[in-house]
Amino acid sequence: KQVNTGDFVVPGDFLAIAEEFVPGTGAYEEDGEIYSSSTGVVLMDVREKKVSVHPKTGVPPSLSSGDIVVGRVEEIRGQVANVTVGFMRGMEDRRLPSSGNGVVHISKIRDEYVEEVGQEFKPGDIIRARVISVGRGSIKLSTMDDNLGILVALCSECHNVLDQENSKLKCPYCGNVESRKISNDYRQGIL
Repeated sequence: KQVNTGDFVVPGDFLAIAEEFVPGTGAYEEDGEIYSSSTGVVLMDVREKKVSVHPKTGVPPSLSSGDIVVGRVEEIRGQVANVTVGFMRGMEDRRLPSSGNGVVHISKIRDEYVEEVGQEFKPGDIIRARVISVGRGSIKLSTMDDNLGILVALCSECHNVLDQENSKLKCPYCGNVESRKISNDYRQGIL
């Protein structure tokens, strides 16, 4: 179906083929096709070869590559950590669109080699990550910079908040010592 400037679309609606246009605000590319990520009116910029969707409602923030988000690690599955993305930095008071399902692949955790995802993240950890890409099913995330990674971690043994001691985390209650991919401002309250 041909979409034109001025057409009203909802999230997931087909907008254009990626060979002809690049996604602008309110749009994303998946498998060579561009789809709407928000409810609004289409703008096809033929000169710039860009298709955008201008919101018609008080829209939740739309994530795009490079955005910084904060979320909670839900589970570790093989080579990935599944993360529920809570909010985007700069828009902490706005809810994200329905799919806040993020994934951090083992290759995007840190610059050095990572043997197991479970050595860097544990379920319940609160992390700050950069958005690599946004697709229909999930948000690909990275924690490779020093200011990215775990903001708050819980002890695997007694579930109390861990304190940072040099590059390790130590439980002040049971003495358990753990390692994680922590951000350079661990537990400083700066999201």
